[in-house]
Amino acid sequence: MGKRTRKRLMLAVTLLCIALLIAVVLAIRDQTSALPASAAASRAHAPEVRNFTLYVRDNVLKLPDGAQIHVLGYTNDPHGRAQVPGPTLVTTQGDIVNLTLVNDEDPTKTKYNPAGDGYDLAMDGFNLPDTSPIKAGQRFTYHFVAANVGTYWYHSRVDAVQHRQMGLYGAFLVQSATDVTTEYPNTPSFNKQYTFVLSDMDSVEHQQEYDALHNGGPAVNWSDPLSNYFFINGKVYPDTMMDAGDSINATIGQVVLVRMINAGSEVHMMHTHGFHFLVIAANGRQLDQPYYKDTLLVDPGARYDIILRLNQVGRYMFHDHIDENITNDGAYPGGMITMINVNNPDGTNPAPMPMMATATK
Repeated sequence: MGKRTRKRLMLAVTLLCIALLIAVVLAIRDQTSALPASAAASRAHAPEVRNFTLYVRDNVLKLPDGAQIHVLGYTNDPHGRAQVPGPTLVTTQGDIVNLTLVNDEDPTKTKYNPAGDGYDLAMDGFNLPDTSPIKAGQRFTYHFVAANVGTYWYHSRVDAVQHRQMGLYGAFLVQSATDVTTEYPNTPSFNKQYTFVLSDMDSVEHQQEYDALHNGGPAVNWSDPLSNYFFINGKVYPDTMMDAGDSINATIGQVVLVRMINAGSEVHMMHTHGFHFLVIAANGRQLDQPYYKDTLLVDPGARYDIILRLNQVGRYMFHDHIDENITNDGAYPGGMITMINVNNPDGTNPAPMPMMATATK
């Protein structure tokens, strides 16, 4: 074989290899573009291992009318008191989650309840295994993959009505792996996001529960609590104005995502003044057909994700439209009232509210 022939043969082989490489690259590109959004997102984000630890503790909620309510709750601080709601746990789609529940200091273990109540964790939207109650001195780790973007919540499934009433719940959020400024594909980009955990408590039964545990009082019938306090993120109005995370604070032109979780036992009709909002997801799943509302019924256990386009300056109420739920033990105003605060670019607002803590960044 002559040199010229060998050169031609080598050139032909090289061109063939290049053509095959191009074909493989194009095939991979086509397959990737055909993947569903969840799979494409998981390719864009290398999964991480997220480790969370929750402890069960008790605490006392001090309310603006002077009432004090004994509560149970979760905390991520082994030396801290109960948080109501529990810590918001945030992860990214595709991450591997290890969620450990530690019952090292069961607050219900007293001489009148020597075994303690025991607890577990349920995660609405995820298939966590059913377990026996995790008793005093025990721990258990739940392993799962955060497969779907959305808004979820965790809570105790042992003595479910009693423990949710007492405060054992919290938010679990799974963010997009591709774009942290959008929740789902083809939904509006947002500048800020808030999570509002809605709940309610019967202060009389909470006191009866404390007396049963610590003073040997009669057992409480938790089958039908009569709630008289109604909370957004563990606060009632006007305390909802004292923390910028419990009211919506933005600059005109911004878009806000609000996640609402009903961790209580009452229905709430959440209503915005000044704006209609776009409902983009329910119960951890994107809606095929988003719709506009200014009043949204949020059932117990339900989660809704809404988008607010803040195109006018001012202060606007965001509250429950069921009258008894905007009182503190029957006294108006109270309960589930907060504000949408839309400021000018320089931070000013035509409706002063000096009692309120705000953040506009």
